[in-house]
Amino acid sequence: MKAGRKDKHVDLEKRVFDIKNERMPGGAWWWWFWLFFFDNPKDPSKPRQLMILWSAKNVKKINCNNLDISVKLPLDKGNLDGAVATWYFDGERMHHNFLLEQCNIKVNDKGLISESGTPTSFSINGKRSVIRIGDKFEFVAIENASHDFRKACYHNRNFIGNKGYSIMKVNHADLTGSVNGEKINGSAYFQRVFVNAPAIPWYWGIFHFDRGAVMTYTNHMVLGKSIRKDISLFDGKEVHKFDRIKVKRSGEALPTFRVTGENEQERISFSVVSYAHSSWTFRKKSRGVIPNKLVYNEYPATIADIELEDKASGTKITSKELGKAIGNAEHATGMLF
Repeated sequence: MKAGRKDKHVDLEKRVFDIKNERMPGGAWWWWFWLFFFDNPKDPSKPRQLMILWSAKNVKKINCNNLDISVKLPLDKGNLDGAVATWYFDGERMHHNFLLEQCNIKVNDKGLISESGTPTSFSINGKRSVIRIGDKFEFVAIENASHDFRKACYHNRNFIGNKGYSIMKVNHADLTGSVNGEKINGSAYFQRVFVNAPAIPWYWGIFHFDRGAVMTYTNHMVLGKSIRKDISLFDGKEVHKFDRIKVKRSGEALPTFRVTGENEQERISFSVVSYAHSSWTFRKKSRGVIPNKLVYNEYPATIADIELEDKASGTKITSKELGKAIGNAEHATGMLF
């Protein structure tokens, strides 16, 4: 089994809002991104989900879902001229553009606040993160990691020269809180990303299993060729990594993604079955004949037919051992310079 990329563990409270000393070249992009998966008593097979994103891009103008975002440059890192965006699947219906607004994002060492029509905030105290959206949504995400794969970590990658990205993330956090006065329980995923490169097509997914396993997969592509791809499955005890993977999409509005991977010792396969969909379409003024457009699709989804096989012994791990899984799959198309 190949070890693959080595993540560095970080104290998220100390680093996630510390952006004052980071360079912000033209075109670069910051965002803070949370996914919340929580119970749906009306239909447990389709858990509720909410995504919230605070972002700032160092460009004068960009369009997102027909909202023109005109930015005052240079950016003030303590008072970012950016945007807040949210979609919400309430268990029955997807609310697109639940929030989509250009606004100031005030950032300090302990948190951020958006000065938007519906105020939002994100703060950290130790291992406890609190995210509020107006007065009807409060999410409390707590790092409760017994294994390195579930702890806050950091890595960066350059594609060409200094063009690349860095990411801080928590693959799994315990979730409590309230939605419209109702107490909720579930799990959460977090990432803070800094990108200094064109946004290129990708497949990505994060999934939480009800017996403690966590799985992620990634496939970034340029002109149809993968430049970074991997699957990581934490089975509750150890991590299985694969860098020879394939992702195949079938279906239109609510697709299924068939994902397979292999390393020297093991092979893995599973289906990602989506049950809802939201998307963000980004446009910038084109230079020359190359279209400057990225469509960023997100799909609340479950896992089916998972099978992890040891090649030598034939031993298999399936959903019988891992349990049910809930998560989100992304499929982005186009390119944004």
